[in-house]
Formats: sequence, C-alpha cells, structure tokens
Amino acid sequence: MIKMNALRLLLVATLSLLMVACGFQLRGAAAMPDSIETLYIQGINIRDGLGLRLKRILNRNDVKVIDEYRDGAALMTFTENKLERRVMSVGVQTAKVAEYELILSVVYNLSDAQQNRLAEQERFEARRDYQFNPQQVLGRDAEEEILIEEMYEQVSQAIVRRLSALK
Repeated sequence: MIKMNALRLLLVATLSLLMVACGFQLRGAAAMPDSIETLYIQGINIRDGLGLRLKRILNRNDVKVIDEYRDGAALMTFTENKLERRVMSVGVQTAKVAEYELILSVVYNLSDAQQNRLAEQERFEARRDYQFNPQQVLGRDAEEEILIEEMYEQVSQAIVRRLSALK
C-alpha cells in the first residue's frame, strides 16, 4: 500500500515537472497592449453573437469596451462579419442534402487613439460541418446554433490572442 502511494506521488511529481519544463501553463488573462485599454467596436453588434463574446473576453482581459466612441479610445472596425451555410454532400439515393458546412468569416481593422493602424484587414475564419436529417429538424436547428456559438467563441479567442501579440 505504501509502495503504491509512493509510486503515485512519484508519477504526479514527474508529470508536473515535465509540464513545467515544457512551458505549459493554464490559460489566464492575456496581457493586452496599453494602446487598447479602452476600445470601441463598430461594424458588429456587441449585444449578441460574436460581438457579445468578444466584449466579454476583452473585459476579462482588462480592456474596457465602450458603447460610444470618444477621444482616447482605440477603434476596432469590422469590415466583414459573414456566416454562411454551404451544402457539403447530397444523399445518393435521395438526392437531398446530407451534410452542411457552416463558415464564419470576419475581417477587422484596429487603430489606437492617435489613429495609428495597429492591424489592417485581419481575417479570421471558423468552419464546422454537420449532418442533416430531415426527420430531425428541431435537433438540426439546435445543433446548428451550438456550432455557431462555438465558432463565435473560437474567433473571439483568436482575435484576443492576436491583440495580445501586438505588445
């Protein structure tokens, strides 16, 4: 029994040491540049969808997202925010849609309070696919909504990682 506990302790200590040695660390708040401490976002609605996700993540990372532009604020302008649903495959026997692909594409520009460009035409894209069953329309709608929310989260996280690299 004592041998087994010692072996477990040794295993946990070894794994911990390996994780620290390789540079692993839990994702915490990203260090954001001072030039975007206060940020105004235009071109998307910050009260739902992608805008709401992005605002929440930025707030957690000490960036104040404001509702109206004012002097001293950085400006993030979305020039594209497009969600598409494409047919990926058609059933051989039924000749009806069997699979869809969802594609979320966003493009934004970012400038600091002095109108210096920090990012120009930054593009992010997320893709998901799902099978379509005409007998389960309600389930399909729920699955599609979940996939869209996941894509919003993925793109928001990618944008924040890119912003934190501006330092």
